[in-house]
Parts: sequence; structure tokens; C-alpha cells
Amino acid sequence: MEDDGSVDGVLGSREQFRRYRKRRSSLPARGSGGGVESQSPLDFMSPPSVPKEASHERYDSAIEDETPVVSQGKGAAREKWSALKFDNAAAAAAAWDSDRRGRDELETKAAALQSSKALVTVKPEPGIVEDVSRRAEETYARFALPLYAALREELVFPELMCQFEVTCHELAESVRDEAMERHRLTEERLMRQTAQMLQGEAGTWSLLWHLYGKETEEMSYDEAMVFPPTSQQEAALFILANPLAQKCLRIVQWLEGLASKELDYQKKRKGWYAGSYVQKLGVWHQTQQAIRKRTGRATLVKHLDPDAPSRERAHLHPEDQELQEDLLEDVWKLLRAGRLAEARELCRRAGQTWRAPSIGGCGELGPSPSFDIFRNSKKDRVRQAMELESGFANQRRLWKWASFRASEEIGENAPEARHEAAVYAAQCGNVRRMLPVCFDWESACWAMIRSWLDTLVDSELFAQHTLKPRNQTAKGNGQGVSEKGGDSSMGAVERPHSWPQPVLEQQPQDLVALFQNLHSGDLVHESVHRSCKEQQRLLQMDLMIGDFSHLLDLLKQWTVPHDSTAGPHGHPQMVRFGAHLVIVLRNILIETADKIIMEKLQLVGDLILNAYLIFLFTEHQEEYLGLYASQLAPHLCVELYANFMDLRQNDNLAVKYKIFCSAIEFLPFFSDDTHTGCVSDILDRVLIKSREVKAGFQQPVKEERDQEVTIEPHQLFQSSLKAQAVQWLCFSPPPSVADGELLQAELVARALEHCNLLFREFALISLWRTPTVPAGPHNLLSHLAGPLKQPTDVLLSLDDAHNVKDNLQEFEDWKTYYECDALYRSWLKMEQENAEVPPELLSIEEKQRAISAAQEALDQGSALLYESNGFWLAGMVSSDANELTDVEWLEVHVTAVLMSDTGAYLAPEATLCTALSSSLYECGGDSGVQRQLTVDVQKSTKDGSCVDVQLRCVSIEGDGVGTVIAHDGGLLGSILALAAKGELPHFQAGLILEVVTMDAWYWDNSFVKRLPAVYILQGLCRRCCLPELILRCLQLRVFLAAYEDRLEEDHKLIDFVSSRETALYGLFSQRQLQEFLLLQAEVTIRSMEFTGDDYSVMQQ
Repeated sequence: MEDDGSVDGVLGSREQFRRYRKRRSSLPARGSGGGVESQSPLDFMSPPSVPKEASHERYDSAIEDETPVVSQGKGAAREKWSALKFDNAAAAAAAWDSDRRGRDELETKAAALQSSKALVTVKPEPGIVEDVSRRAEETYARFALPLYAALREELVFPELMCQFEVTCHELAESVRDEAMERHRLTEERLMRQTAQMLQGEAGTWSLLWHLYGKETEEMSYDEAMVFPPTSQQEAALFILANPLAQKCLRIVQWLEGLASKELDYQKKRKGWYAGSYVQKLGVWHQTQQAIRKRTGRATLVKHLDPDAPSRERAHLHPEDQELQEDLLEDVWKLLRAGRLAEARELCRRAGQTWRAPSIGGCGELGPSPSFDIFRNSKKDRVRQAMELESGFANQRRLWKWASFRASEEIGENAPEARHEAAVYAAQCGNVRRMLPVCFDWESACWAMIRSWLDTLVDSELFAQHTLKPRNQTAKGNGQGVSEKGGDSSMGAVERPHSWPQPVLEQQPQDLVALFQNLHSGDLVHESVHRSCKEQQRLLQMDLMIGDFSHLLDLLKQWTVPHDSTAGPHGHPQMVRFGAHLVIVLRNILIETADKIIMEKLQLVGDLILNAYLIFLFTEHQEEYLGLYASQLAPHLCVELYANFMDLRQNDNLAVKYKIFCSAIEFLPFFSDDTHTGCVSDILDRVLIKSREVKAGFQQPVKEERDQEVTIEPHQLFQSSLKAQAVQWLCFSPPPSVADGELLQAELVARALEHCNLLFREFALISLWRTPTVPAGPHNLLSHLAGPLKQPTDVLLSLDDAHNVKDNLQEFEDWKTYYECDALYRSWLKMEQENAEVPPELLSIEEKQRAISAAQEALDQGSALLYESNGFWLAGMVSSDANELTDVEWLEVHVTAVLMSDTGAYLAPEATLCTALSSSLYECGGDSGVQRQLTVDVQKSTKDGSCVDVQLRCVSIEGDGVGTVIAHDGGLLGSILALAAKGELPHFQAGLILEVVTMDAWYWDNSFVKRLPAVYILQGLCRRCCLPELILRCLQLRVFLAAYEDRLEEDHKLIDFVSSRETALYGLFSQRQLQEFLLLQAEVTIRSMEFTGDDYSVMQQ
């Protein structure tokens, strides 16, 4: 495309004024700040570098900056134009020579001005940053919303391509208009390059529509058809039937459409465009005056008829010659834009009526019309009669040959009339006379492909209707044959009957050869060579050739980082374009492309989409993540979205809810097929990642015995991270989602199941009697507080896959347990604070507050024990085991750290792991031998401070098979309970296995299918939590016994623990039973001291 920095391509201000009678002012626009830094709506896509501008752009900018303004109106005239109306032609010549001499000075001055412009840093105006951010978000939406409509089949993909094209055009115009204001030099160049990139992207979308989105024309016999057919009719039918000609026609229509839109832009923004003037530039006034006064040069023509310059081998007056060249340059632009009728009308308005028929030998439809255009035209009876009289396509052949001879003669004898030669060369496909005026890639490509198309049509027409020459001679007879000789002007091949032989040698073999010539041809302008290396040009050439494999390689090279650890290195605009192009190609090529291309489109396309998703994520456009993630392969979609959720884990609720809504709106909740990821898998992956042990996650290991590490910070940090992931399951689906209530119930059911799993893990690390309240369990309770307040009818109506009733009951049990835990820690904190104060200084209020806290904690703990009758976490058996018909093995996998009773971590050395493995196996006893117990203890590969413990045994009746008899976790639960309590035999005393994660599974005999064995973990928690809760209740009674009589309650608790009905004594370890007896004795002693009874009574 031509740069908008100049008024009209390579035209200077002088030529613009002469042609359009209007000059752009060098004064700043009204209301624009001279030095205020402004922002473009797309400066978030600012290109990383600025290419060098062409020399004619610098010249035009110098003209605009330095030429004084004479007038602003359309009818304004300047001195040079006035000189043309003087009778004294010498004055006009002097003015022209003065302009010529001053051109070099202006170029030098312009270069000096460009180098002297300094960058001025100005503080942005208030509100600019916010306005740019808002416009950037609107830009993302303008691409995402139509794409969503197309994916939902509300919009067909050809219409989507058109919408993308319109969007890019509008954005490019917005940036170009922004660049028209006063900016710093570097900023202006960046904005112009951004606009150029958007314009190129719009062109690519337009090309894609012309090649693959435009409906294929169908042959039909309607009113426009005549019999016998005319050459125009045969040409349209041939283009319709021939695939190569059809592709060439579509490319020509695409290129002409781009040029036509550029003319419309000039008319819309500037009020004029090529050919929109009324001056008689085609009338040779100066030549007429020179002939009349005989003041011209010897090479001046002697007559004023149109054929005089070629017949007399002479030239027009320089003024008339340049004005005519300006006129024909505009005619060329109109022909280049496919506006043949406007070009002919321009010739008539400019005073060269005779030239209009010479460029329309095939009528208003042109030499190679599409069948659709031909069908919509009227029957051409005149052409039918003419061809019936003179022969089929004879007039076409003569006109083509005459245009070829005219272009050759003008090109050889009048080098200054390049556009005139190009205009006639365009009528016959003479590429070598068109390329010298093609300064941009589109024009050069149009010249080559248009020539190829016309030649294909002519070859087909004249091959069917061969014309035999009359009075054929070996040499030219002087009629239309150049006397200079040479390859282009001698021989029978240059006669009309030989057409299209003169231009056949200029045609390529295929599109690859055509683009190779465009890239390195001798006649091609240097700017076209440079444009061939631009990104959009390379993509457009691949689309025209149909080389999608190379196109994908280019997109991958420009958008996907070579190193997996690096971020996207491509330009954000190209990354965005590549992602949308991949999605469109997948949908329009699904039925036509071969299997290899589609596979590569899937693989490489996923990489490009992944890069764009990362870009959207970094730009905080979370609302569009689900739309583009839905186009990824299922495993990539799940993994990438889970990573996004993990990275936004600590953000505010508004950001997290945007990510959640984007997923649930654009992705299916359940996996209906294997072509896209689903929300269910994403949430499962998020929950799994939240429980994974990360490198360096645990506290540093302290090897020195004199150094100790407190466990509270580690526990708080670990439990908080795990609990945060559950928040993704507690959001409510937006109202726009269908079956919102059912989906919310599904999310709550999953949240309950995962919360119970975390509650079990948190319970084993919260056995320490410290005043610090573990954050994880209470965060879980707060997350689910809102969802569980809603009616549970829909939740309970779900199928048995989630065991909703059992999970609800377990959740309530854990809620009660952690309430007891919080009350106990609250009292413990008060007691520790009071212990630091001397008893005589402790106030009665502080003592009473501690007593009240102890009483409340004791009442809550006793209620948990007595109301559940000791069956807390008992009686809830998962039905998942029933799905396995051949349950053979039970397995527990635990990731834990080794910690001493002082809170110091121990490094899991090889000897320590071996000793731990032997001790765990020893705990199994004879049952372990009978049930083929295996123990495997290894240093964790994810975190060197952790150990991975795996226990496996054969299932038996009551423990893995059938109904669970004892709710104590079975063999594996009893072994892990001893490790968690620090009472492993033949192992270091007091060394505790602090659990980080734990899972239990049923396995079939072939170790192929597994299901969760929840009862093992529940039994393990019963073994650890209930004895600790009872011991805490006794500790509270010891404290309260000093203030009141607790003997009756003590006997009740002893009877409750020793009852065979509850069998709670079986959950205690040996050390816990000893502590139970000691605390009970202390309660009795303190109660008797409080009541004044004799100590001997207690002994009796």
C-alpha cells in the first residue's frame, strides 16, 4: 500500500496543487497540541522497530513543511498555474525551470529538518492512559465476539473474514488519523507502521475471502447469454470452468478491491482522489501556442492530432507532456482499482475524448470478466453482430495488438511517458511496460497476474478460432511495425493474427515462478523487492499458492518462542492475527485439505493459539481465555487453563471470577467428545496441582541439633495454598449459562469431596497443641459457607457418583471438630498469656475469661463425643468399591516430612529411609505377613526434604472387601497412625511422620483400575483425632478442676472410652493411654483438693 504520509504516493505538493487545485497546510490542525504526547488506540501493539522511509516521502514532508500556503479553497491558484494562462510561454517555462532547480534544495533542506527534530518528553494528559486501556479492550472484543458467533454457527466463516477485514481497516484508519496529529517523530513512525501492519492484515483477510470464502459462481443460461456466443461470453465461461483462470481472476479482484478501498479512503478523509478534478489537463495548450508562435524546439510536434507524437517521432511541450503524464497516472490508478468506467470518463473530462475508447476495446466489462458480472449485464447484441460480420474475437485481437504496439512505441520513443505506456500495456498484458510504474507490491502483483489472466483467456479464445493472415510477409510493411528492428518490433509474430504470441514469453509457468520474478525480477522496482520480504506479503503469497505448510512454518517462526522457557517473541499484532488465521483455516479447509496439512494445522495451530492465550493472560484480558482455549487440543486446554488459574490464585475475587466465567461460558462442563477440553477436567487438574509437592515448598532442613524450626509458619502456608484452590469450585455460574443451578450443585458436590480430603490431611498436621489456629481448615469452611446456605434439593438430587449425602455428613463432622479445635487453641492462647503474668497480678476478669473459654471448649468437645456416641467419621462407606468386581489390593501413598518432637526437620537420608521402611513393616506384625504387606520408602523426587511412603496389602473381608467392620482404617490405617503419633517400633523415639498429602486406593488384580478407598483415611483420622480430642478434654478438665468439682464427669468419660460399644480405647496408642491415665489422675486430685477431701480417700 502507498504510505499515507505523502498526499498521493510519490506525488509532491507541487503536482498535487496542479492536479487537485488544493494544498495541505503546514500549520497545525485546529485543536491539536503542538508538542503534547498522544497515544494511539493500538499503541499496546507498537512495533519494535521502524523501517526507513522512501526518499519521495521525505521530499513530500519537506514540501509540506516549507512551502507557504497561498490559498485553501478548491478554486485557489498559485503563481505557477497562473503562468500557464499567460500568453508569454517563456514565463511558464521559467517558472517550471525554477521548480526543477529548487527540488534538490528542498530535498537537502528536508533531510536537515528531519535530523534536527528533537524528541520532547511531555507529561501525558490526565485520562489518556485510561482511555487507551479502554480502547485496547474494545479492540480485543471486536475480534473475539464475531469469532464466538462463528464458532456457535451464528455467523458463517466467510462473513467472519469480512468482519475481520472491516475491523482491521477501521483500526488502521483510526491509527492513521491519530498519526495526522502532531507527535514526536519516532512516535509518528511507530503509529504509521502499526497502521501499515493493520492494513496488510486487512488485505490478507480480504484475500482469504476471495480465495476460500467467496461463493463459487455457477453456470446458468439467463438473459445475458446470446447464441452464437460473443468473445466476452466465451471468456466468462472459460474463466468459470478453468481453475487456474478462476484463481487468477479472484486474485485480480482482490488486488483491485484493495486499490479501490484506498481511493475511497482518500475521498473520505481528504475530499479528493485520483481523477476527481475538472481541469482540462489533456488539452495541449502550451504545444498549441508553441506551434502557433514557432518558438518550440526541433523535436516539437507539428500537429495536434492524437497520433502526431508517434507518427512524427516528436514530443509535446514539456508542460503539456507532464500534465498529460499526470492525467494518465490517474487513469492508471483507476484501472489499477478496476474502475474502467471512471477512467474513461476521466479522459473525457480532461479533454481527451479520443483516449476513452482506446482503453475500452472490450467494453465496460473488461477483457476478462467474471461470469457473475457478465450474467448481470445486458445482452450485447452490438458486439454479437460485429463479431458475426468481422469474425469471432477479431475486434478483440486487433485492439489487443494495437494496444501492445502503442505501449511499445511509447515506451521506446518517449521514456517520460511511462504511465501512458503502462495504461496501454494494461490493455494487452505487456508486463514489461507496466512494471516501471509499479512502486508497490500490490501494483506489481496485479500487473503480472492480470497479464497472465488475459493471456490465458486470449490463448483459449484464439486457439479455438484461428485467424489466417492475409498478405502475410516475412518483414514489416511499415504499417504499425517499427523501423528500428529488434525483438519487440520485427517479424510475423508481431502481426495481429499472431496474438497473443508477443506476450506469451512474459508469462510465468505457475504462481511460484510469478512470485519468484516478483521477488528478483530485473524490471521490478526495489521497493517491491523489499515488500516481498514483509510478513503479510509472505503469507499472502503462500495463500495464493496454497502452500499451507510453509505458511504455518512462518507463523510458528514469528509467534512461537524457540525456547520453551521464553515468552512469546513475536509482535503482539502478529500473534493475534496468527491465532485467528489458524482458527479460520481449520474451519474452511476441513473438507478440502489433505490429512497431513490438517494434522500440521492442529499441531502448529495449537502452539500459536497457546502463544496468543499467554499474551491475553499477560494483558489481563481474562474474559477471552475460554474462547480461544476451546480451540486447543483437550490436554493442552486443560493444562494451560489450570496454569492460568494457578497463577491467578492470589489475585482478587473479581479477576478470579472473570477466569471462571470465561471457562464455564466457552467450554463444556463435561467432556462430550475428544476435540476440546472441559471445565470438569480443568478443575480436577487445578485441585491436583494444588496438592502437589513443589520443589522448595517445605521448610529448610536443620541438621544441627541445637537449631530448631517452628512448625506453625510451615503449616499455615501449606494449608492456605491448598485451601485457596477450592474457591474455584465455590463461584456461581453466570446467568447466561444454561442449567446454572445444576452446574452449581455439581461444583458444590466436587467442593465437598475435595474439602473432606483436605480436612483429613489438615487434621494430621494440626495435632500439635499450639495456640496457632490452622488457617487451611477454616478457609475451607468459609469458602463453602455461602454455597451450603442455598437449598440443597438440587445437590441431593445428583447421582451417587459424588456420594453427596456421605460427603455432607463428613463435612459437618469436620466442621464440628475444627470448631472444637479453634475453641481449644483459643483457651490455650489465653492460658499461655496468663502464665507469663505472676498469679498475684492476674486479674479476676482474666481468670474468669480463661475459665469461660475452657468451659466452652470442653462443652463443645464433649458434645462431639457424646452426641456421635463415638462414631464420629464412622458409618460413611464409599460405594466406589462396588464398581470393582475383583478388588484385590489396598494401597496408601503418603508424602510426608520427618519431624522430631521439638519441631526440627530431619533430612531423609538413605539410612533413615531404610530404617523407616523396616519400622513400618514391623508395625504390620503377623497380619502384615499374611496379607503380603509391602512398604516402600523413597526420598521424594519433587522435594528433597520429603519422603514418599507407599504401603500395599491384600484386601480381606471387612477391610477392603464387603462392609467395613471396624472404623479404624484397617491394617494400613493402623500402621500410619503409629507413624503420625511418633510411636514406631525400633525407630528413633518421638520422630513423627508429618503428612503433606495422602491418598488411598482400591486396586484390581491387574493394577489397571483404581478407585478411592476413603474408609482407610477416615479410619486413620479417627485413630489420630479422637484420642487427641479426648486428651484435650481431659486437659481442660484438669484446668477447670481447680475451680469446680469434675469427678462425676470424669467417671462418665472413663466409662465412655472403655465401653465395648464405642471401642474408643482401641484407637489409643500406648503413649496416649498412659497420658490419658495421668491426666485422669490429675483431674481427680485437683477435684479433691477443690472439695477438701482427704487424699487417702482417693488412694482407697
